[in-house]
Amino acid sequence: MVDLSMFSLAGKKALVTGAAGGIGKASAIAMAKAGADVAVIDLKEEWGLETTEQIRSLGRKSIFIKADLADIEQVEMMVKKVVEEFGQLDIAFNNAGIMVGSTEPTLGDSALANWKKQIDVNLNSVFYCCREEAKYMVPRKYGSIINTASMSGTIANNFPNFGSGFVAYCTAKAGVKHMSKALATEWAKFNVRVNSISPGYVISPMTIGVQEDKKLLNHENSTTPMNRQAAAEEMAGGVLYLASDSASFTTGLDLIMDGGHTCW
Repeated sequence: MVDLSMFSLAGKKALVTGAAGGIGKASAIAMAKAGADVAVIDLKEEWGLETTEQIRSLGRKSIFIKADLADIEQVEMMVKKVVEEFGQLDIAFNNAGIMVGSTEPTLGDSALANWKKQIDVNLNSVFYCCREEAKYMVPRKYGSIINTASMSGTIANNFPNFGSGFVAYCTAKAGVKHMSKALATEWAKFNVRVNSISPGYVISPMTIGVQEDKKLLNHENSTTPMNRQAAAEEMAGGVLYLASDSASFTTGLDLIMDGGHTCW
């Protein structure tokens, strides 16, 4: 008989970045429902505090920490505060990210600024978080780190006019996916698992512009076999699996959840 207790997060201590909305919020709440205490990390304080209150209403402990994750010193302080509050860190979901929707060509004047910003927020910050989180997990020889990449790290979506902003986004997300694999090999001997998820088109605060642009929305849906956008909650199942002991032999995985988009 399958032991479903392996999917439980009871007694686990977790942090989720970018947890004020979208995939981060849905996953933080799902973790709490599965039994974990969850720290909410975001720059959006009002929304982040709302997530914290929702977690507390489920009977779990939660704190909100406002932090700019592209700043290594703030990352160090953030992780330290989580451990001080919870006593340990078992699960880290590094989900925070941005999409700079610049359609300027890569040869344009602002391309370098777009590149630097997205690499800093979407790639460098994830490395900073992984490194600081592992400092507490490695000595205990236990931990699960999950990073949010994107299907855009596997394929370059059919948006030929999206320009430099999209080039930087695809590159950063490919970096997150491969960095997760490399860290997984380094930390496997310490029983610290590192995996990534690659969402497809998801309804979230970051994609409001898409939802309001019917032409763009129809394009995204028509290039996805399931012909729709995902709800943020549909990403939480994959995160819960990777966070739980049911994935104890899973590391270095990139879990693509894209409605079949990358099948075509």
